[in-house]
Amino acid sequence: MEKFFKLFKRDIKTERLEMRILEPTLENAKLVWDAIKNEDPKDFQYTRFSPKYDKSLPESVDEVLAIMKNDEKMSNENGAIWYIFHNNKLIGYQRIHYWESNKTLQFAEVWFIKSAWGHGFNRETHDMLEHIAFEKLHVHRTARQCMATNIRSKKSIMNSGYHLDGIMRDSNLMPDGTWVDHLNFTKLETEYGK
Repeated sequence: MEKFFKLFKRDIKTERLEMRILEPTLENAKLVWDAIKNEDPKDFQYTRFSPKYDKSLPESVDEVLAIMKNDEKMSNENGAIWYIFHNNKLIGYQRIHYWESNKTLQFAEVWFIKSAWGHGFNRETHDMLEHIAFEKLHVHRTARQCMATNIRSKKSIMNSGYHLDGIMRDSNLMPDGTWVDHLNFTKLETEYGK
């Protein structure tokens, strides 16, 4: 676990992005709030962005701060959270968890503001994290997931060489009260780079 902390509990740079670890402070909550406050909640329907998971987006700086504190608590022992910046502007978020017992790096929550869609930022983020996971941490596999109706994420994951392992039927309760299947994908160390 010490190696995980050394590799992932730090800021990371990709070719175009800075992935920064932000403390859950009021100032940082305001930074996140400013990035998302004018976004359309429909564009975040697949993100569980509220402490109670009952709505797509938080409605205040205080809610953002509560989310940041909760995320930090959830990721404290085996996880890492980055806020993703492009040209010094906050455009996204990525959370991971590492399960040492089966040497799996789990890509958990990810989101990007709509203006950042279609630029390959999600792929660039995941490629960097996979590089660290497989080449430096020597994980056995990486795991990703998405809701079955999230066509953009499903396409991105499959185009990145992931294998669909299974479907959890009706496992996601959406803010509108409907149920959606959840898809689980993995990439093995032997499949990395192919």
